Amino acid sequence: MQIRDIINILETWAPPWTAWERDNVGLQVGDANRAVDRVLIALDITPQVIEEATRKKAGLIISHHPLLFRMPSAIRADDPVGRLVLLLAERGIASFAAHTNLDFAPDGVSFSLARTIGLQNIRFLSPLGGLMAKIAVFVPQGHVESVRAAMSDAGAGIIGEYSSCSFESAGRGTFRGSPNSKPFIGTPGELETAEEVRLEMVLPRAKTSAVVQAMRSAHPYDEVAYDVVHVENPTTNGGMGAIGELPAALTPETFLRRVGRALRTAGLRHTSSPTRTIRTVAVCSGSGSDMLPDAVRAGADAFVTADVRYHSSSMRGILRRRT
Repeated sequence: MQIRDIINILETWAPPWTAWERDNVGLQVGDANRAVDRVLIALDITPQVIEEATRKKAGLIISHHPLLFRMPSAIRADDPVGRLVLLLAERGIASFAAHTNLDFAPDGVSFSLARTIGLQNIRFLSPLGGLMAKIAVFVPQGHVESVRAAMSDAGAGIIGEYSSCSFESAGRGTFRGSPNSKPFIGTPGELETAEEVRLEMVLPRAKTSAVVQAMRSAHPYDEVAYDVVHVENPTTNGGMGAIGELPAALTPETFLRRVGRALRTAGLRHTSSPTRTIRTVAVCSGSGSDMLPDAVRAGADAFVTADVRYHSSSMRGILRRRT
């Protein structure tokens, strides 16, 4: 299998356009056209991880944390990150990172955390917003299916578990071609009328260029009338954190023991809430301080996260109200 085939599988699940804007995900070292038959999974790329990949003859390392979180100005052996990049190149090992896009993916890191502690009915705590657009294109009768199929193949029309989603409204378009035009219908210089369909589909903003190109390739007109507008609707295909329910309500002490056993840790930092029972639980992999208000609004009885900033006014205010 080529590395690009593995990338396609991973990025279909966790699209790079959902990643945090300052994150750096994707193939970072290596050739996407190279064939590999062994892959090593790691949290971070370290000298020990590269040695393990070498021993096990893995041609690709998939890490959660990017090796190149910030793009370097130089790759040098006297720099810790540069040394790792050079070592990967010397060993012929490629590096791919799936970081916040995997955190934000359906069945990604937060969903895995939720399942690990036994939650049911798991869904996104805070769906991602501001990443979607809508395209509307005017297509002559008889060509709608081919245009819709082309845009669908390019990534438009996905809403949750449904694909090829679109809306059609029939109407009548008019146009007059110049002497240099080559109209699909009618004669240059004459005012023409055509029965057309307004075809609308949603799409990720990051895929706008690909969808427009596919639409133009399938459309019969030499000049295509279309609109692309940004929409703020949250996407159902990505989000921060997760929330679900325990099979039965637990006391705080029993819940903490459950979390400790599930995560195989003897140490948990927590706030005190002795009078409450816990049934609805929100989780966030990584640093989840900013998501505590979302957990409160969602009615969570507990919030499990990996990292909480000490200096957070919203955190202190919410904890004072809840304890």
